[in-house]
Amino acid sequence: MDFAQFIALFLIAFVFVITPGPGTLAVFAKSMSQGFVPAFYLSVGLALGDLIYLSIVIFSLDLFAEFVMPMMDYVRVLGGAYLIYLGINAWNSHKVKLSTKSTHKSNIAELSTGLLVSLVNPKVMIFYIAILPAFIDLSNVDFIYAVEILATVGIGLMVGISLINATVSRIKCAFEKPNTDQLINQIVGVVMILAGTLLALV
Repeated sequence: MDFAQFIALFLIAFVFVITPGPGTLAVFAKSMSQGFVPAFYLSVGLALGDLIYLSIVIFSLDLFAEFVMPMMDYVRVLGGAYLIYLGINAWNSHKVKLSTKSTHKSNIAELSTGLLVSLVNPKVMIFYIAILPAFIDLSNVDFIYAVEILATVGIGLMVGISLINATVSRIKCAFEKPNTDQLINQIVGVVMILAGTLLALV
């Protein structure tokens, strides 16, 4: 891969991941409610899910289109329902504090949640199908080149989503005042419900 292709793929992944969508909103809500570290592991899960879709596009697009794509509408609705469930829980968590010591799921659970959110969003697959052929001849990709593509996109995804995470974590400090916990939890709940609705219906 030459430098121009690296920059193009990096920027495509970066812009894609910072564009408002279910994954971005989920990271926003997690970072706002629990801080950078839990949101980082959620971001890793999202990026892994995207890279799984990207691998399918590169190596087995025909197989995916024939056997998996017909089921994605049902999977998407289930994923959206799960995000709405998380949002309702956040809305009702009036006793959850915004300090960095607040309890949260294990890092593996956060990563798994991010992976689930990404995998139930078929728009990720559609995006890569639409964009990649403009830059890459998918019929002529060997293993090394495929690894380079995956690594480049992975870096772009993590840089973009980590930038959002870090920004929200810093903004959150301005809200860490007495009696603001319930308000922030409700904001987080609304964001998660919006992400679930967006995933299930759009």
